[in-house]
Amino acid sequence: MADTPTDPLAAVREHLDEAHAAADRLVREAQQQADAASSVRADVPPHGWEPRRASPPSLPDLHALAALLDSVRASIPPELSRQLLEALRDLLLALRALIDWYLERLSEPGGREGAPDVEDIPLD
Repeated sequence: MADTPTDPLAAVREHLDEAHAAADRLVREAQQQADAASSVRADVPPHGWEPRRASPPSLPDLHALAALLDSVRASIPPELSRQLLEALRDLLLALRALIDWYLERLSEPGGREGAPDVEDIPLD
């Protein structure tokens, strides 16, 4: 059985499975922390009378997300990585062209269609 070639996508699948498991673990841990934080004195408002304020949403561990992206990036072939970078560059160029077109349209006289004509009326 040592002569059988290994599946080249098996390593990618394994990395993706590990990344999915890590992401799932992070979501479960965040949910547990949120449940624990909300159960602490849930019936007593701060200072005994103040209304409850919405707390800002907490961010998940960004280091784990960065490690996940690194593992995915390392697991794809270099040619596919190059193609994805070219596609991203083309998308950014198209977005830039769209923004430039919209700014030119706004800066042209009469660029806003349906905008009312404005007339300066002296106050004296």
